Amino acid sequence: MKTKSLNSKFIMFVICLIIPIGICNIISLGMSKKIEARYSTMLNNMLMTNEIRQHVDNSLDDFNQYILNGSRDKKANYDIEITLAKQKINTLKINSDNVNQYILRDLDNTLESYIEKSNNTITAYENREGYIFYYDDFIAAKNIASYCDTHAATLMQNFLETSSITYKELNRNSNVIYVALTIYLIVILALCVLYALVFIRNISGGLKGIVETSNKVSKGQFEYYEGNKTDIYELDILIETFNTMVKDIKELISSINEKLLLEKKLKEEEMKNLQYENALKEFDLKVLQSQINPHFLFNTLNCINSTAMMENATTTSKLIKSVSNILRYSLRSTSTNALLEDEIKIVEDYIYIQECRFDDRIKFNLSANMDMRKVKVPGMTIQPLVENAFIHGIEGKEEGGYINITIYAENDECNIVIEDNGVGISKEILDKINNYDYNTKHTGHTTGLGINMVEKRLRYLYNKNNMFKMESEEGKGTRVYLKIPIMEDESNDEDINC
Repeated sequence: MKTKSLNSKFIMFVICLIIPIGICNIISLGMSKKIEARYSTMLNNMLMTNEIRQHVDNSLDDFNQYILNGSRDKKANYDIEITLAKQKINTLKINSDNVNQYILRDLDNTLESYIEKSNNTITAYENREGYIFYYDDFIAAKNIASYCDTHAATLMQNFLETSSITYKELNRNSNVIYVALTIYLIVILALCVLYALVFIRNISGGLKGIVETSNKVSKGQFEYYEGNKTDIYELDILIETFNTMVKDIKELISSINEKLLLEKKLKEEEMKNLQYENALKEFDLKVLQSQINPHFLFNTLNCINSTAMMENATTTSKLIKSVSNILRYSLRSTSTNALLEDEIKIVEDYIYIQECRFDDRIKFNLSANMDMRKVKVPGMTIQPLVENAFIHGIEGKEEGGYINITIYAENDECNIVIEDNGVGISKEILDKINNYDYNTKHTGHTTGLGINMVEKRLRYLYNKNNMFKMESEEGKGTRVYLKIPIMEDESNDEDINC
């Protein structure tokens, strides 16, 4: 009971003395500061207006002295005075009301006219033109300077009148505020008594909230852990500590769940890496199978090419050169990035060989609407698709056919369309290819890389599933779509390792 009485006395002391007195002092101090600030602003405006007049007068004196005596110091002083006058006019524009803005505008425009005339006079003087050439501007500058003084005097008078009105207004407002403060003290006493009652109720309410929250947390309902804040420091610390503990428990459970989810993702990533490694091994095996004594083959082909050239067998020489280019490119580029331009050159070599074999039975068309030197693709990506179109689409047709390649840029991607009018593909096989489920062994003319290997290399390299699409209808031909991200930075020159 004794403790409760002491607390009540302390509360009443704070309510009756400290709070009302403090609030009244703050309001009174605020009023004083406001009045002081208003007077200070008005005084500064008047002082600044007077300084503007002084700067204009000084600049006119310096201007006259410079024209009469040619003193460089006077010219420098003239520039300084003009700059200061303009700066102070701009400052007054910020601190003045709408009424004075019009006078300031006229003063600013008049000052600009004064500067223009005086500068014209100075320019003519410095160009050593005769007195007669700048006399009119010289006289005009002096006259306009007097107008500046007139505008400044008008502005000063306005500030004085505004100061008188402001003083009366502040005095009237002060009386009203002092009456309001008296009423405020009476009202605040009643409110503080009410606050004391609420303060006491907060003690029991805060403890009750902790108990209720404890029961909810024990049932696993962590979303209800927030307790009600009170005005009692010790009780707030207790509630905050309890809330922090409940929050930490909730975050710990969430962290455990996230860790489990992360472990699951890591296992999935490991599975993807294993699939990627298996694809690499499969590809490396195909590359090794194709690398049968390449130096011997190159030397032999070069020897045959030289012999053909000596015998003026141009077609034979070009055929051998095309075969050599394809072989060299396939051994060098299957595990690295290659320019799309180089890929197309190899395709042209391959088509040339087939055109020599089948005469007019095969037609090849290329349409490229972009700079192929800016696009990099995995080595031996385009040629296997063209080879597939020839072997499975056109070679079996007695009348032959055509292969068209269209290349264009769209949305930061290089779009490549390979189209033929061959025998087409059945719907069952087409669905497997588009669903990445076609694993039939492919035996080609060059690398032995089939559609599935080309698609895998693109998918593993760019980690995207929408880069390859095939459309076909039996008897009407096939169309392959590739979407390759355009890579222009230097990092893309590194090996692909696939």
